[in-house]
Amino acid sequence: MHNKTIIFLPGFMCDENLFEAQIQACKDDGYNVVVDSLSHSTTIEGLARNILKEAPPDFALLGLSMGGIVALEMVKQAPERVTHLALLNTTPYADTSHEQRKEQLIRVSRNELSLVIQEELKPNYLADCNRNRENLKRLMDMGENLGDYIFTSQSLALMGRSSKVDFLPMIRCPTLVLTGKEDSVCTPQIHIFMAQQIPSATLMIIPYCGHLSTMEQPDMVSSALLNLLHVGPELRDESKTKSQIELADQ
Repeated sequence: MHNKTIIFLPGFMCDENLFEAQIQACKDDGYNVVVDSLSHSTTIEGLARNILKEAPPDFALLGLSMGGIVALEMVKQAPERVTHLALLNTTPYADTSHEQRKEQLIRVSRNELSLVIQEELKPNYLADCNRNRENLKRLMDMGENLGDYIFTSQSLALMGRSSKVDFLPMIRCPTLVLTGKEDSVCTPQIHIFMAQQIPSATLMIIPYCGHLSTMEQPDMVSSALLNLLHVGPELRDESKTKSQIELADQ
C-alpha cells in the first residue's frame, strides 16, 4: 500500500487557501496533506530538491500554475516517488515574460506589490463570471500575505525555468491534466498538448473557469482529483497509445 500523502504546490503568489476545498476532500479521503510555500529557493530545480528532501518515500503530487512547473521538475528528479500527478493550469514551456517580470520586480522594489497584484495579476487569473468580491479579496489577501520577498524569489525562479516539453513522454504515473476553458494565462491548447504527450494522462477542460480552477470550480476539481487518486499506482508502468480526453462541458 502506497503512502497516502499528497503534496499541494500553489501558483504564483498563492498559498494553501488556493486549495481549501481540495485539502478538505483529500483529508476526508484519508490523505495526509502537505502544502509547500515555494519560498525556499530562487530556482525551480532548487524548489523541487528541497521539497523532495522533506517528502515521504512516495506521495501524490498536485501543482497549479507555478506549482505545476515545480511538480514537473520533481517528477523529473524522482520519478519513482510520485504515485499520482495532477497538473493544473500550468505549462511545460520556458518563460517568455522576462521583460514583464523585470518591470514588475522594479515596481515591487518601490513598494507597489499591492498595485501589481491588483493591476496585473488579478485581471488575468479569474474568468469573468468568477470575478466576484469574495474571489478577488481572497486573491489579494494571498498575495499581500506572502509579501515582497516571496514575489521576488518566485519571479526569479519562473524567469530561469527550463522547458519540460521533452520530458513529458517520460512521465509514467497516473496523471490528471486540468485547466479552465477561459484560462488565458496557461491556455487549454497547452493542456491538450501536455495530455497528448504524457502516456498516462487524462485531460479535463472545465467551463466557466479561468486560471485558478481550484477556487473557481472547487467541486469539479476536487472530484477529478479524487478520481485520479483512486487509480491504482501500478499504472505507472503502463503506456497508453492515446491520452484520454474529457471535456467537462460535453
